[in-house]
Amino acid sequence: MNETIIPAQKETKNIIFLFHGYGSDKDDLYPIGKTFANAISTLEVHIPNGLEICPEAGNYRWFSLEGNDVNLWGKELEQSEKEIMNYIEDIIKQRNLKYEDIILSGFSQGAMLSLSLGIFYNVKAVISFSGLLLNPEKYLRRANTKIFLSHGKNDQVIPIDALNLTRTALKNTSIETSFAISENAGHGIDDYLLTQAVDFLKSL
Repeated sequence: MNETIIPAQKETKNIIFLFHGYGSDKDDLYPIGKTFANAISTLEVHIPNGLEICPEAGNYRWFSLEGNDVNLWGKELEQSEKEIMNYIEDIIKQRNLKYEDIILSGFSQGAMLSLSLGIFYNVKAVISFSGLLLNPEKYLRRANTKIFLSHGKNDQVIPIDALNLTRTALKNTSIETSFAISENAGHGIDDYLLTQAVDFLKSL
């Protein structure tokens, strides 16, 4: 998989995988990855391109979002799960790490896959920017994963209701969850949300 790697400043103790949004690419999240790497000296950052070309928007996607149906999106994620997890597992084996040493993060579609797969595989933590938990019937279960949800109040692409729905589902499963809402952001990551995400990382 085509990816950008930002090495840890010291010996790698944790890896964070950053997954971009629909119709984007790895370069879009590079500034976020650089901020995370600068904040945590033992953190190695991996930012991959999506699995397939996005026919509607150009660049890449992780799975199809056709039909505007979240149930269908969850089924599409299932189809991509094996390839995504093979990529993650190859890297953590090379570094002699385990799932509890990794963090999944992403924006929009990348946040969706991070939430669902992160909980299912019981990773250390998940940082979601403008995300939504997909296919909870399969992926939601008790886990030690710590979750940080962030969203722009003015998001017109994935409305703020997505954060509230995800929070409720996680609360019902007793998964430790914190969140941040930006009063000014739309479908994006502003300085406030990024600062809150860094603080969450430092707390792990």
